[in-house]
Formats: sequence, C-alpha cells, structure tokens
Amino acid sequence: MTLDQLETPLLLLDRVRLERNLARMRDKLAPHGVALRPHVKTAKAVDVVKLAVAPGAGGITVSTLKEAEQFFAAGYRDILYAVGIAPSKLDHVTALRSSGCDLTVILDNIEAAHAVAGRGVPALIEIDSDGHRAGVKPGDARLLEIGRVLGRHLRGVMTHAGGSYDCKSVDEIRSYARREREAVVQCASELKRAGLG
Repeated sequence: MTLDQLETPLLLLDRVRLERNLARMRDKLAPHGVALRPHVKTAKAVDVVKLAVAPGAGGITVSTLKEAEQFFAAGYRDILYAVGIAPSKLDHVTALRSSGCDLTVILDNIEAAHAVAGRGVPALIEIDSDGHRAGVKPGDARLLEIGRVLGRHLRGVMTHAGGSYDCKSVDEIRSYARREREAVVQCASELKRAGLG
C-alpha cells in the first residue's frame, strides 16, 4: 500500500522518530524532577500515548471529556482536562471521578471555583502568561480569591502561552517559555504565602 491509497483522516507516524523525540523530552525533564504529561489531543490513539507514558505510570492531558473517557478505559487514571470548565460539563466530570478517574479541571473565575468546590472536584487555576488566552494574570487579586474558594480542592496552577505558536525563532520560544515559567512560579508562590498551596 502507498500513501496515496490511504483513506484520510488517519494518523501516520514514523515510530523511530517518535520514540527518539519522546526519549529526548524525558531526558530534558529528568534532571529537573519533572515527569512528562503528554497532551493526547493530537494523537488521540492509546497505542501512541503508551509510548510516551504507560497506563498507571503517569498523567496525561486531554482536551475533551470523550478523550478522558477513552484513556480512562485504557487504564489512565491521572487525567488533566485542560479546557476551562463549563458548568454544563460538571455532571460528566463527576461521573468520571465516581468511576475512579482522578480527573482534574482548570478554571479562572470565582463562579467556576464555587461550582467545582461544591462538587469536590480538584482544580488548577489557569494563569494568563501571555495575554492571549484565558486565565488569571499574575498579580490579579482574583488569584487568592479563587484559591480560597477552592480550598482543599486546589491542586495548583497551570498555563499555556498559545501566543508562542507565532514564534519565528528559538530566542522567541525561549522568551515565551521564560514568561510562562515566571508567571506560574509567581502565582504559585503567592498562593503558598497565603497558605493555599
């Protein structure tokens, strides 16, 4: 069979290159004591994700609750749903959690924090590290308010600088990475100083 005989859409990967890239990412993270938590939205295939992290050996990130269901059924328990939680999705989230899935959500406002805390769902506060996405900006008083509402359900902070996709050079990518790191460290430190982290 040749490429032009394959029906799309499909996922076609060079396994040697994929495994080499995964090893390189793990090697870069290891000295920092950080585990790889792959975002599975592109591959969407359990066999591919297993190359990055075996079921039960680490966490993954999803963009839909259907992805969370699929990967939970395949043995992944530690799942981050990396889309700002909407109240209409909380029944689905709590059903997954009731089944044994350690599903964490993200949020950036008081209303969502109340809804999530009321259901006992763990959450990360999304930090706006680039001014292009949702999230709480570093220094915003809402950070501590949200942290207080979440209380014991607060699992920390997260960010994603979507503006980095427009970078044209390695220096620009490094600059975005530095801004992301500084923003989450500042916010996590602020939460800890307030006794919330």
